[in-house]
Amino acid sequence: MKSLGSIRRNFAPWIDPAASPFLRFEGVTKRFGDFEAVDDLSLSIFESEFFALLGASGCGKSTLLRMLAGFDMPTSGRIILDGEDMSGIPPYRRPVNMMFQSYALFPHMSVAKNIAFGLKQEKMGKGEIADRVEQVLKLVKLEDYAKRKPDQLSGGQRQRVALARSLAKRPKVLLLDEPLGALDKKLREETQFELADLQYELHTTFIMVTHDQEEAMTLADRIAVMDKGRILQVAPPAEIYEAPNSRFVADFVGNVNVFDGTVRAATGDRVTIETTGGFDIVAERDVPVEAGQNVSYVLRPEKLKIAAEPISGPNVMEGEVWDIAYFGPVTSFHIRLDTGAIVKVAMVNATRQSPLQLTWHDRAFVTFDEDAGLVLTQ
Repeated sequence: MKSLGSIRRNFAPWIDPAASPFLRFEGVTKRFGDFEAVDDLSLSIFESEFFALLGASGCGKSTLLRMLAGFDMPTSGRIILDGEDMSGIPPYRRPVNMMFQSYALFPHMSVAKNIAFGLKQEKMGKGEIADRVEQVLKLVKLEDYAKRKPDQLSGGQRQRVALARSLAKRPKVLLLDEPLGALDKKLREETQFELADLQYELHTTFIMVTHDQEEAMTLADRIAVMDKGRILQVAPPAEIYEAPNSRFVADFVGNVNVFDGTVRAATGDRVTIETTGGFDIVAERDVPVEAGQNVSYVLRPEKLKIAAEPISGPNVMEGEVWDIAYFGPVTSFHIRLDTGAIVKVAMVNATRQSPLQLTWHDRAFVTFDEDAGLVLTQ
């Protein structure tokens, strides 16, 4: 199998048939009246894994997290954590802790007292509490902020206090519900790497809920893409992006061009697709398909090449520059084909001055390699 990109670390117990999952959801369903939030879902997560539940609002990801935390009970099915069935175990007795998007810090308490609050509730000794607070403050690099109140901290610092408080009880699993959603874009990007490094250092199992695709791709060892209470695909980030198993996953994770059509010919390792747009695509035959079969061909914008002059060869499309967006490292082109279809092309700005002189309404030619995209049957 071709490499699908680098991985964040050398950690992949899910490919080891002898590895035992640390957490299992077994046929879990959750209904709220007539609404089925989670539908007969089964999932395995491994110890020390950073796992992301990714999906749009209402897909069931937060409900799954709340059932693990014990705030909601499954309508049917079981949740097994470290060999123990969580059925009937109240939230305060589960070896998990949840960090909420709002952080929920006590405004009248210092940073140190916020972190110590849960430890006091467990009636831990004063000396042990002080040691534990000192340890987690050092871990999140806030040793000099112990006496400050939350309103004296930046958003990123409050986020780290909430994280320290969640980690102070040393849970077996840390649950993160949109953990970076309250931060601005630049700070969120910086904090993502800090959070990934911290999880790697602690070897604690992290399970994160997010609708932010970039956040999931940056942080997680594996991602579960969810829709309507079901898991559509579970895989490492590179596989989710480069080898989605369905049109929905391809369209949900990142930008993508989708060309619907019918297989005209399928011979050897090549397939020819007659698209509804009136042009043919010649592609690698990644999945079993037959002539006459309806398929979709998905193609990421960065896999295409664009030129101002005619191009020879297969997989060439011609059209008019409809829109241009400059993002700094990348320029995005929307090319309106003569058939009316819009094709998205992303060009990396590798030099300060672009050698490609294209502007609105210019004629443009777009091409791609036979192995650039993916043929999907669902």
